[in-house]
Amino acid sequence: MKDLPNFYNNLDLTMAECFKMLDRGVKDRKSCFHSAVLASVNKFNNPDARTVILRGFDLKKLTISFHSDIRTNKVFQIQKNPNVTMVFYDEKKKIQLRINGIAKIKNSYTKAWDKLSEWSKRCYLSEEKPGLRKKKPTSGFPEKFSGNPPNNQESMIGKKNFSYILISIKRFEWLYLATSGHRRALFEVNRTHLKIETLAQWLVP
Repeated sequence: MKDLPNFYNNLDLTMAECFKMLDRGVKDRKSCFHSAVLASVNKFNNPDARTVILRGFDLKKLTISFHSDIRTNKVFQIQKNPNVTMVFYDEKKKIQLRINGIAKIKNSYTKAWDKLSEWSKRCYLSEEKPGLRKKKPTSGFPEKFSGNPPNNQESMIGKKNFSYILISIKRFEWLYLATSGHRRALFEVNRTHLKIETLAQWLVP
């Protein structure tokens, strides 16, 4: 039988593993937690989901973040209803993490913008709104940047389309799949003006 991980029957170690995987997801592009599914609510009050790249995790504040073009549907949806869910899954470790939180949008956020490569900044140079229907395939950004990144001055044009989305975590749910028996846990985050507390409990898988 495969050896069980040390967090298998320990809530504190399970929570620590959650945080470790999120932190690695920000730093390591090969991590399964580098990308996640973000679900928001559309104008018809239906769920709408898409994949985003994890850009930040703050252990002390219990926040996660990602980037988006300010003109996308997900930004409009968050502006009307900031309640969102993010789902992470590591196929090798058989671990799923579902995060519920409140999203806040920061437009043209310089601190995050400056960390992007010129190649990444190119994505925000589209003259038309992402999701716009077209008769022919298109990258969105000007043709002259198809094989070359913009210079710093050129990329600054796209900064007005850039947004940094910060999610304050309200709760997160862990699921570990194991032949010996699955494990599932819920962590609820209580925030006061003085501190942040996390209440943990096991769930039936």
